[in-house]
Amino acid sequence: MALAKKKVTKVTYKKGGTTRSEKVYDKSEKTAAKGNIAVKAGKKKKGIRLLKKAARQENRSINIEDKEMGRPKFKAEKKPMMKKGGAVKAFKPHMMYNPKTGKGTMAKKMIDHLRMKKLGFGHTKPKK
Repeated sequence: MALAKKKVTKVTYKKGGTTRSEKVYDKSEKTAAKGNIAVKAGKKKKGIRLLKKAARQENRSINIEDKEMGRPKFKAEKKPMMKKGGAVKAFKPHMMYNPKTGKGTMAKKMIDHLRMKKLGFGHTKPKK
């Protein structure tokens, strides 16, 4: 079963006029200006609220522009810390045991884990 691809076209309101993304960006600039005025006037809460709103509007204008230009969406990928059986998992602090003495040591970071692994430490407590 083939998935249908959406056609993306650049949206203009008038021939040679501004695009939707430009209008949203202009609106964000006006909101930011209002926020700066409010902060200077001593209305800190209102100013901060307006500045946050302006930042959201600016991000929205960037997303709209990407759609208009037909650019693909990029998602930020987290770097894998540890792989186990093909599945990527983040590192969790855990105990590692010396096979000779049986003494347990906490591996708080991945560096600690790798260092102890090199020394022959394991995840299971050895039986006496």
